[in-house]
Amino acid sequence: MSANLPGGVVQILPDGADCPPKTLGLYRHYNRQGTGYGIGAGYNVDLSQLPMPDGGSMSKNVSSWVNLTDSDAKLIGKGVRILKAGAKLEEPAEYNDTVLRVEWDL
Repeated sequence: MSANLPGGVVQILPDGADCPPKTLGLYRHYNRQGTGYGIGAGYNVDLSQLPMPDGGSMSKNVSSWVNLTDSDAKLIGKGVRILKAGAKLEEPAEYNDTVLRVEWDL
């Protein structure tokens, strides 16, 4: 499933494994479980380009994040939110499964 991923993106395997160093980890389920991907700082990514095993995508399907980069990430979907460098996030109910895109201000 990792073929044809956008530049700067790796699939986190096995599902629920730790996010690689220096990446922004995004996971399908809370507590960093399920399908996951790591995005390198500076790579703007449309989450619809990140496939899930059921044929869907990570667009509007992310419930937890961990930012192991040295840069702040912009989570774009239901508004724009900033995930600070070094921070973790379990999506609050009103924002769960709403992110469409990740961008960076470097």
